[in-house]
Amino acid sequence: MIYIFYCTSANQLDKESFNFYLKKVPAKFQSEILRLKNWDDRQRSLFSKLLLVKGLDVMGLSKYSLDQIRRTEYKRPYFNGNIDFNISHSGEFIICGISVDHKLGIDIEEVKDIPLGDFENQFSEYEMKAIMNSESRLKAFYTLWTQKEAFLKAIGTGLHVQLNRIGIEDNTIKWNNQDWFLSEISFGNKYVSHLCTNFPEPKLIIEEITL
Repeated sequence: MIYIFYCTSANQLDKESFNFYLKKVPAKFQSEILRLKNWDDRQRSLFSKLLLVKGLDVMGLSKYSLDQIRRTEYKRPYFNGNIDFNISHSGEFIICGISVDHKLGIDIEEVKDIPLGDFENQFSEYEMKAIMNSESRLKAFYTLWTQKEAFLKAIGTGLHVQLNRIGIEDNTIKWNNQDWFLSEISFGNKYVSHLCTNFPEPKLIIEEITL
């Protein structure tokens, strides 16, 4: 079973409210958040930490705390033990996937107009043709992008592996003799989001969290 929690961050908090929430996270995360230049990046980063804490509490896993987060050599955050989590944010949405059963990666992107030609080296020739021949090129682009990003976040390498090395067939990615499975998560027409797990058709529980 995989829980997917989400919240929104559309409007800028006033300084007093922001500082109130900021004090709820450990000092090391406070410093990371405050180093971000834009208010929306700072606020989404802060909300992502609070969302993880709230999600763990909903699942009865409050024994895990932000202080216990470790990072791999590729900077992927994790807890010791079987629990896995992954966070993504774009536009007004912050989403967090948590599971005690499966490895997972999650990605969300706001659909914005972009120069698709700038991303040719990120996809195979076949994939680029599929994107350019699609009725909705942007939707096709963001679908492939979030699928591959979710996979890279699941295996923990991030963009240290080039996107064009990842092949997708029937919502499945074969990598190092292991199958990874993709599921689309809907957050409306302005967003594209995908989950990647090491288990086919996992049961999903999607819940909005009020911070």
